[in-house]
Amino acid sequence: MEQSNNRRGQRSDKPEDDNIGNVQKFSGEALDIASKFQKLQNSVILYKKKNEGLEKEKGELINKLHELSVKNDQLQTTYNELTTRFDSEKRRWQQRANDSDLEIQVLKKQLIELKDEASMYQSALGEATNVRFGDNDSNNQVQLSKAIIEMQNLLMDFTTVKGKDITIDEKAVSELLTLYKCKTKGKPVISAVLQRNTFELLVNYTTKYLTRSHRQKVIQPLSQPQQSYQPSSQQQYQQQYQQQQYQQAQQTQRSSMNQLPIEDAYLESEITIHMISLCNLINRLGETRNGTDEITRVTPVKVRQQVYAVLGSRGFCKDNHPIIEKLASFILENIGKYRKISDEKQLEFQYKAIEVVKNFAHLYFKLNAQEPVPNYSRYFDAGNPLQNNVMDGSWDDDNMNNLEVEICSFPLIYIRGKDNSKKILSKALVLPREKEQC
Repeated sequence: MEQSNNRRGQRSDKPEDDNIGNVQKFSGEALDIASKFQKLQNSVILYKKKNEGLEKEKGELINKLHELSVKNDQLQTTYNELTTRFDSEKRRWQQRANDSDLEIQVLKKQLIELKDEASMYQSALGEATNVRFGDNDSNNQVQLSKAIIEMQNLLMDFTTVKGKDITIDEKAVSELLTLYKCKTKGKPVISAVLQRNTFELLVNYTTKYLTRSHRQKVIQPLSQPQQSYQPSSQQQYQQQYQQQQYQQAQQTQRSSMNQLPIEDAYLESEITIHMISLCNLINRLGETRNGTDEITRVTPVKVRQQVYAVLGSRGFCKDNHPIIEKLASFILENIGKYRKISDEKQLEFQYKAIEVVKNFAHLYFKLNAQEPVPNYSRYFDAGNPLQNNVMDGSWDDDNMNNLEVEICSFPLIYIRGKDNSKKILSKALVLPREKEQC
């Protein structure tokens, strides 16, 4: 029974404990809810502040959007105005372009008419006033340069002093080197001096032959040379040439057309003399008669060019031409004073001499066919400083200051322009030597 009472006492105590646990549990949950509520309340406050910030930014963006909208409207207005102006200007310029097209068509028509008229005049004049040789002409400056190079090579081959078949006359060569103020006596220098000597001889005697009447027998000394040819000064032969042109023209003008027939050997000479006479007469006509035409001024140039072009094509083109043979014989005799050739090589050098004379004659005609006539007498004296722009030879540019001209074997060939400038057709061929140390 006591046990029963004890069990009832235990059962009566247990609900009270449960209530206390429930109260404690509820209190914990309440506190947890209160904490969460507080957090939510704090979050609400935070988000409210953020919302206020966003609302503020929204307001600012709305204001900016409004400002941009206003600017956009202004820009759109400006754009529309510019578009209107552009369209207006475009229409105006299009109209001007159309008017210009009409004007261009009118001008083109006038141009065609003027070209036809000019062509008619040009056809009447032909090529009379054109003093330039065409690209396909054998006398143009490209072909002239080739002829100069060929002449240089032929002279080098003809004046060689190398080989067992050639003997040098030391005394005669020494005198010739002294004449040209050379200080060295090597074979290259001797050969170069002989080139210079031979070329000057060819220029001198060809000029004399072509500018004197055959009745004066100018070629006679060629068959019986008395002494070696002496070098001329740089301008001497051209000045002499001009004087001879004038003097011979005067003589020819006074001569009668009923004289003895022209000998075939002197045909080229007589053609040249009569050409000079005709050119002088036309020049005199232009100076003493009134007129403004261009053809009178150009005709003497054209006559000279055409005559020398004809001579360059056919002059001396005849087997065994006596003048060629005499001049070839003369340069052989002249160079024979300085070197002796074995009998086995005599015939070979005779052929070479004829080839040199023929090529020189054609080069001479090509040179004198140019307008203006090139200067081909400019030699640089021994002792002159080296100049790359007008000289050609073998030397080191870094050592140029220690070198000078020993011998100029081939002249500088150039054309003097109206502005006194020089157009180089061929540089002078030069052998250098060391300068003497002071």
